[in-house]
Amino acid sequence: GGAGWAAHVGHELPRLRVALAREESLCHLPLIVAQQLGYFRGEGLDVQLVELADGELALGALSAGRAEAVSGAYLTVLRQQLRGQALQQIVLQGRAPQVSLGVSMRQLPAYRELPDLRGKRIGMSSSGAMSDVLARVMLAKAAIRPGDVRWVPLGSIQRAVLALRAGQVDALSHLDPGMTQLEQKGELRTIADPRTLKGAQEVFGGPLPGTCVFASQHMVSRHPQACQALVNGVVRGLRWLQTAQPQDIIKTVPEAHMMGDRALYLASFYRLRESYSPDGLLNGEAARTAWSVMSSLGDVREADAQAVLDRSYTNEFVQKARLRLSKA
Repeated sequence: GGAGWAAHVGHELPRLRVALAREESLCHLPLIVAQQLGYFRGEGLDVQLVELADGELALGALSAGRAEAVSGAYLTVLRQQLRGQALQQIVLQGRAPQVSLGVSMRQLPAYRELPDLRGKRIGMSSSGAMSDVLARVMLAKAAIRPGDVRWVPLGSIQRAVLALRAGQVDALSHLDPGMTQLEQKGELRTIADPRTLKGAQEVFGGPLPGTCVFASQHMVSRHPQACQALVNGVVRGLRWLQTAQPQDIIKTVPEAHMMGDRALYLASFYRLRESYSPDGLLNGEAARTAWSVMSSLGDVREADAQAVLDRSYTNEFVQKARLRLSKA
């Protein structure tokens, strides 16, 4: 029961399973760093990362009770709220999405502007994913309807890189380190880049939250100590990332996450560094940007925006974590 979380800290660690998409992206880095550096264990919490093929399966694991929390997109929390599933974000990992959109230099060497994408094949990870959202938002700017292009869901980063190289797509919206790799090799020209705060402002009209840790509101209200311990660890991970040097990253991140290319991983990290939240807080402006992006894509039926937003996140755990860190 609820008392168990705190009572066992002395001898056996309570376990908390966090589901996440098994991808080579750097989206979950704050969580992974906190795990590797023993921050959760230091809180008396045994965190088990449950890696699944994609974000949909991670969400499914939460619904089925195979995980207590998920590391995934804040837009997912909003979408599920609108479907009547009471989920709540408890700590923000990314204050900008780690996706970008580019055109193939081989397929579209003469590309000049967004209308050139009409009728083309656009690769993204999966329907509803952040890469899909970015592509749809950019097409809408050129009054191109989703039906005016061919969508090619590619799943993993490696598959996306291979598809672009093989000429199977004309444009690609996806995650790093894949996008940085294609850019470095001159195979891709970036045309929309919300990986920085300035870029997110240009693309989405404001700060758009990226990856966060969320759980069911039932879990949050029933196990506040476990949630607090989890958030404490992630906030420390975020703080560590602010000043981490290349050798720190190499020493801490599991080799398996680096796609066999440390230099590329580091180049991607520096490219994305600004996208990580410095403190784990989700502010009202960022939440409202997420809402307006979803509304612009027609994902929102009649709903009281403020009520849904208020339920979708809490900063309570993060504020306590920050207070504790400032005293440490």
